[in-house]
Amino acid sequence: MSFFKKIMVLMFVLLLPVIFLYSYSYQTSVQVIQNEIEDSSIRQLNFFLSQVENTAAQLALHSITLSNESGEYGVREISQLDQISSYVARIKTRKTIEEKLLLFSSSSSWRNNISVYSPISNIALSTYPVIEYKLPELQEQLITKWIFEPKDNRSTEDRFSWYTTEPPSARNDLSTATLVVETSFSTDNLRNMLDDFMTNRKGNPFFYRNGFEPIMNRKGNPEHITELIRYFQDHQPGSSGSHAQVMISGKPYMVSSVPSNALGWTLIDFVPLDEVLSPMYKSRNLFFSVIIVLIILGTAISFVLYRNVQMPIRELINNVQKLKRGDYSARLSNQPKNEFHFLFSRFNEMAAEIQELIEKVYAEKLRSREATLKQLQSQINPHFFYNCLFFIVSMSRLGENQAVEAMATNLGDYYRYTTRVEKQSSTLKEELGLVNNYLTIQQLRQQINYDIQIPPEMLDLPIPRLLLQPLVENAIIHGLEPLVGEGRITIYMEMSVSSINIVVEDNGVGMTDIQLKELRRTCSQPLTEEMGCGVWNVHQRLIYMYGDESGLLLDHSELGGVKAVLSMRRDVAVHV
Repeated sequence: MSFFKKIMVLMFVLLLPVIFLYSYSYQTSVQVIQNEIEDSSIRQLNFFLSQVENTAAQLALHSITLSNESGEYGVREISQLDQISSYVARIKTRKTIEEKLLLFSSSSSWRNNISVYSPISNIALSTYPVIEYKLPELQEQLITKWIFEPKDNRSTEDRFSWYTTEPPSARNDLSTATLVVETSFSTDNLRNMLDDFMTNRKGNPFFYRNGFEPIMNRKGNPEHITELIRYFQDHQPGSSGSHAQVMISGKPYMVSSVPSNALGWTLIDFVPLDEVLSPMYKSRNLFFSVIIVLIILGTAISFVLYRNVQMPIRELINNVQKLKRGDYSARLSNQPKNEFHFLFSRFNEMAAEIQELIEKVYAEKLRSREATLKQLQSQINPHFFYNCLFFIVSMSRLGENQAVEAMATNLGDYYRYTTRVEKQSSTLKEELGLVNNYLTIQQLRQQINYDIQIPPEMLDLPIPRLLLQPLVENAIIHGLEPLVGEGRITIYMEMSVSSINIVVEDNGVGMTDIQLKELRRTCSQPLTEEMGCGVWNVHQRLIYMYGDESGLLLDHSELGGVKAVLSMRRDVAVHV
């Protein structure tokens, strides 16, 4: 594969993870926003509905209070109104009862009417603005509950009515009632509250009940409400708060519904998702536009590099092959006018400096042991960085500030330690501090308990950096994450005359004998692209630092999972 093709492939390989991670982040952010919209909508609908039901409950209480009122000029006097001999007293009593009805009616913020009727005297008094009030034909199941009544000859408006009987037992036999109190309010009250509810939010709330005209606000879009009602004819709202995404006029809407047990209607609201998510859509389009521009620029840069780098390198390779075959007379005649001019000039002097080059290679081999250690350590990178960031974003949007602070603090301490590559050794105390940061981060995301039992006198034991954390990470990922229930990790030390052992045990799903045998074999083989490098690195670093008698030992744990032992030669460990 030519240099140009390699650059192109490398560019796409680098862009693919970025695109994948952004797409995942975008989908997660959209889902979080949608969940927030759903939760916020349900909370607002519940709060609004509680205001409606509380006001309705106050009106219902008026009818109960009036039905229980007795004494001189009490509402119950209506049953004896026709028995008062004095015309003046009869008019006065009637006037007093009407004033009480008006007083109770005006005590509510809603426009309402209150009526009382006595089957005994066949007299009815009401705040309805009509000359003569007639009580409707009542049924037993309509007593002491809010019922919806369309406009009729008694009222020119749709309304909700509440009927109370005196005595209360008369609801089962209306012929025994001495008094019936009716409290009603117009649906315009609900429309006014819906209008106020829409003032500072995006939405289109309305009350819905199958078989009746919806109670709509005056500021919304009635065409959209009509289309949504057709949807609910086939998909009835749930008995509790529910969500659904519905296409209305070709656009997606988030529909939320909360039933009212008091009124028997359902409060429904729908929010256009496109308007809410439009900033996310703009960010997505901008990202992919930048990606396209980067691909175009990357292609142009690759072509320039091919002409100015690949072609001179190809000529240099041909002459190196001649030199390899023993033709030390090989010279580069073409002298490009760029950085390769210096390289080509020095190549012509290379034959005379072969001995010096061999000496440099020999000296480099002396330092290869330390370089290999650094390379192995650099491969141990945390795999949970993006998950921690997504956790911080999610908890921040949910207002969980303590969780955000705990995650950010431990994540900062974790990376402050792991990025100190200039120092290759550490103490057991510092390594346990890193493990404690890592386990605290994992505890924020899942149920994990851990116990660290290390003798205080051994905390200053010098050990290579990042030696213990990979074992804890493997225990969580491969042992505890597939486990159903609470996970547990135990870290302790065992010492003998010849070795110092640091043990990491878990109660995870564990491994079979065959799997353990294969993992032990893999740790002793050269690293390949198909192998995971975490456990292999730990084993190899122990051998490099403490000799062949040291290494990583793997076995079944009495807790149910895997027991991993960092075994170090005692005579070497205490002098590292």
